[in-house]
Amino acid sequence: MPRLITAVPVVVLLSSVSAFAQSAKPLPVAPKPPAAPSPMKLAAERTQAALQQHPPGKPEDVKTQEALLAALYDVISGPAGKARDWQRFRSLFYPGAQMASVNRAKPGGLPGVSPITPEDYVTWGETFFKTHGFFEKETHRQVYGYGDLVNVLSAYEAREAPEGAVLTKGVNNIQLIFDGQRWWVLHISWTDEKAAGAPVPATFTRK
Repeated sequence: MPRLITAVPVVVLLSSVSAFAQSAKPLPVAPKPPAAPSPMKLAAERTQAALQQHPPGKPEDVKTQEALLAALYDVISGPAGKARDWQRFRSLFYPGAQMASVNRAKPGGLPGVSPITPEDYVTWGETFFKTHGFFEKETHRQVYGYGDLVNVLSAYEAREAPEGAVLTKGVNNIQLIFDGQRWWVLHISWTDEKAAGAPVPATFTRK
């Protein structure tokens, strides 16, 4: 007959393992990492801090949509060598506002977008306007809005002198917001007839 194999050593081994498991201290639970701060909350905090440092707008510049648009065209216009009022320019834009030129490197080419900040425009303008006259005049506009948001398609003509020849015509796409007290510029993008490949229309309904 085959010899029987005793299971006693196995029982002893299992008993030892069980006793060790009961006497061993549980491993400490790692603390949960702190919750990541909300990006929206951080953005709101940055904006409020920026508003505290922002140059105040002149009441006559920001009380209405029309006043804000008039100030925007006026503040960048002037003869060569005339310093622009850049603090007034800055005061028109909400913190974090953007600007963008839409152009084409060559006729028939693909459109390119060059986003900048208002501060980038100031840096460029401080040099450009030393040697270049620039007068931008609004010719007509269409306004669309909902709640406190307004979008303005504003056609313009640009000249080197107030009564000089027209250098270019185009359209500014301007987004405005009302904060309950004043109007702000949120975004401006623009393109001209050369980049668009077509004259500025009397109305802006896209065919």
